[in-house]
Order: sequence, then C-alpha cells, then structure tokens
Amino acid sequence: MSPDELRAAVRRFVEETVLPQVDAWDRADDLPDAALRKLVGLGLTGALVPEAYGGPGLGVADLAPAWRALSQGWISLTGAVNPTGLATALLVRHGTDAQRERWLPGIARGEVLASFSITEPQAGSDIGRIETSARPRDGGGLILDGEKRWVAGGASSDVIFLMAEVAGSEKPSCVVLPADGRESATWRVTDLDKVGYRGVESAAYAFDGHEAPGAEVLGGEAGAGASQMLDALDVGRVNVACRALGILDRALACAIEEGTTREVGDGLLGEHTHAQLRVGELLARRSVIEAAIERAARAVDERAPEARELSTAAKIVASDTAVWAVDRAARLAASRSYAAGDELARLRRDAPQTQIGEGANDALLLALAKPALQAS
Repeated sequence: MSPDELRAAVRRFVEETVLPQVDAWDRADDLPDAALRKLVGLGLTGALVPEAYGGPGLGVADLAPAWRALSQGWISLTGAVNPTGLATALLVRHGTDAQRERWLPGIARGEVLASFSITEPQAGSDIGRIETSARPRDGGGLILDGEKRWVAGGASSDVIFLMAEVAGSEKPSCVVLPADGRESATWRVTDLDKVGYRGVESAAYAFDGHEAPGAEVLGGEAGAGASQMLDALDVGRVNVACRALGILDRALACAIEEGTTREVGDGLLGEHTHAQLRVGELLARRSVIEAAIERAARAVDERAPEARELSTAAKIVASDTAVWAVDRAARLAASRSYAAGDELARLRRDAPQTQIGEGANDALLLALAKPALQAS
C-alpha cells in the first residue's frame, strides 16, 4: 500500500468507524480490540519495517499524513500504534542481526506489538535517575528489579523495550523484554487511569527479582540505552506532533461550524470580525505547523544532524498550539464546549497529553537551550 493509499484508508476508517463511536469509546475508556486490529491490518504498526524483513519500508514522512488523519478521529489510536514504530526504529537502527530477525518479521505481519518504557516514579525526563536494574541470569536472560510508569500498551504488548541499569555498566541500557511472565508474582502490572487520552493502555510495572530467560540488551552492548532510546524518540515526537495537528484540524472544523451555523443577532457568528480573526489565526498557525512537521519528518528519515532539534521543536510548538486552538474554538462555541459528549470537551482533555508525551515540553525546551548557551 502506497503512502497515499494508506492515508486514504485511514481517513475512511476515521469517517466510517471512529467518529460515530469515539464519544462512547472515550466515556468507557475503551479502545476496542477490533479497532486496533483494523489499524494493524492497514499496516500502520509495521509500516517502518524494511522490505528485507517483510515490511513496506516506509519512512516517517510517508506515515505523518496517516498519523494526522487518524488523530482527526482520536489521538488515542495514533498513540496506540506509536510504540511499535519506536521499537521498529530501535531494532533497525541499533539491533543486532539476530534481534532484527527475531522481531521485525512479526511486526511486519502485524503479529507483534511493542511497548516503549523509560519513565519511572522518580524519573520522568531525567534519565540520570533511572533505578530499574537488570542483572545476568544463570542460563541466559536477565533478572529485573524496579518500577516503570506510563507504559503505553503495556498490558497487552508482545515485547517491551525498556531502559534499565544493567550490571557492569555505568550508563543505562535498552533491554528487550519479551512479555512472557507478565502479570505474575515477580512482574506486577496495574492500569493508570487518565483524565484524557483514554482507551490507550497506560500501565505501571513492578519487577521483583523477575527472571526473564528471553530478555537481552539491545545491540548486545550495555550502556548505550540512553542514546538509542532518545534516537527513537525522534520518530515518536513527529507522531505526537501529528496528534496535535489532528486536534488542531478538529478545533478549526468546530470553529468553522460555529461560525457558519450559529446565529447571533440578525446574522451568523462568522460574519463578526472577532470570529473571523480567530479562524484566521487557526489557519495561519496550522500552515506553519504542517511545514514544521514535514521538515522534521524528512530530517528523521535522513537521520540528519538536525533531526533531534527539528522533531523536538515540531512537537513542542504543535502541542502548545493544539491546546491554544481548542481554547480559541471553545470561545466561539461558548457553553456548548463544556457539555459532556461535545467534541471540544474531549479535545480539551486530550490536547494536554501532546504537551507531555515523548517528553514534557518544559524539559524539552531546556534540552534545546543548553547546547546553544554552552556554545556561546
């Protein structure tokens, strides 16, 4: 399936399946398995797998329009497919030949879904505070201790890529952990409830001497986990930026609907200057964000030196704008936007997730600023 065909298929899915049901899914905090399987069947989770391993070998720039279209329906769906894309990037860029052979063909066929885990109770964006540990197990594999938080898809994925301190290395590593043994006495899983971004599994893990015979260090060498996982997050930040852009699209659509259908005095709301200004602002900022995402996606595909800065910038600006856009549209909709079941009410809860996912915006701003200040 070409990128254009994929985007068209996603749009049909959003129009025919998601939009008629998203309010009920959001209320029930339920992303139906059938919906996720439809996305897997369309090839969204395996799209980044190279042709040599059975995938189509698409790039992030190819996928961005489909991620945006999906987010116009529900960002929870876009978030649900993201971790497998991160895992694919990790394997392609940093895995051993054996690790690629073990996991990539299954991802390409839609038989393997992955999770990605850095965050811990005491360590959000501060990788230096990671405490989860892994030590060698007699007979092969690793023994894990520690806690993880906000593991997307963490209750049902087939493999987890998680950051941990591996014995013998001073720096953290990326551990490839098969899901065998999950929800046991030594690997406890709990679900984290959320105000928005509902439906997506957001799990907490607690490891207590958990023996994982099939676990191994990504790339076979301990101590490279921080650089590997931050590298993959360049892909994830474009995904999050596309979620924000999808929210902006829907906020604009709501604003235009209000302007063209709501009567105020003797005319329509959209005939008033203040409404026109707000719609104009939304259109202008959307155009800039579209360009930023496109440029960042190309840089990530090319693994250009500026990919980190561009993907981070696109994510920050797009997410902050999504929150702003919902507020502007809600001002036109007034009290309706605060009613349970209204689309803007849901977007008001979902938009802030994009300011947090793949790195909280303030932490990312600090990361952007430090190299510039040090170079002065």
